[in-house]
Amino acid sequence: MSHPEIPLIVLAGGDPEPTILPEGTRSHPLVGAKGMDIRLGGEPLIDLVLERLRTCGGFGPILVAGPAESYGEERDGVPVIDTDGTFGDNIRAGLDEMERIASVRPVAITTCDILPDVIDLRVLLDDYHAHAPLDFWYPLIAAPDRKEELGASAWKPQYRVIPRGGGDARRVLPGHLVIADAAVVYQELTNACFQVAYESRNRRIVYRFWTMIRHVLFLLIRQDLQRLVRLRAPLRTLTALGNGIALAYRLRDGLIHQEEIERRLSRTYIHRRHRRKHPERLGRVGIFETLSLAKDIDTEEEAEEREETLLGS
Repeated sequence: MSHPEIPLIVLAGGDPEPTILPEGTRSHPLVGAKGMDIRLGGEPLIDLVLERLRTCGGFGPILVAGPAESYGEERDGVPVIDTDGTFGDNIRAGLDEMERIASVRPVAITTCDILPDVIDLRVLLDDYHAHAPLDFWYPLIAAPDRKEELGASAWKPQYRVIPRGGGDARRVLPGHLVIADAAVVYQELTNACFQVAYESRNRRIVYRFWTMIRHVLFLLIRQDLQRLVRLRAPLRTLTALGNGIALAYRLRDGLIHQEEIERRLSRTYIHRRHRRKHPERLGRVGIFETLSLAKDIDTEEEAEEREETLLGS
């Protein structure tokens, strides 16, 4: 069965500061517009990423959200949305432009610093379409049994999640692709959390959570005051704090199930009225053997390794 293509935004803003690596890591972090600065086999990474996304065949239209002075007005026919603010600002700019040109509501977001395998992309899209419609869909990537199999990415933080149906917790890495129905998401909160999550992406999960709370607490309180003025229960702050604390600490301890992640993310980021009206439409967080979606290029060593792999394939 054929499925409609999913609009996709490729986030390609610049990293003005090097990412903070875990203590003891000897790799050298990258800065700048990685989509252009990283060249594999002589080609800018962004062009290789777009080629694979189009070869996959499941996405369209595709937009690049990044600085035009680095990427130009387009990359081989793919429009560039000229933005170089924070990670959250770039998401907002991409969503605004996508809303203008595309009428469908599910929107996919990925980053320019991964080199996704086409087969991996198709596996993920097949899973999304098998369970759609969904409020959100996000892949966790199964970590290899031996860290050495991750090569130059072996330093990346891993988490433990109990798979659907029970059993031993599995070690996972975050996947760099999300699909969401933008109309039912608390966009301001989501963009703010994405911003902090990106900036702290290589830190411990509890540190990331409390950093996120410090950045969004005023936003949550303001939203609750607005709800109170409209004679609605001011529950946003308590809901976000309660679900966030449980998610962070249970994820740290390897005690959280896939279903609980889905439930807590839904309560935090999806409009309450929508959840009440459509209780059957939850989010989905799966675990997949699609390692290319977890290996974002944060360091010089990872870039060199990807080039060796590309040239040797």
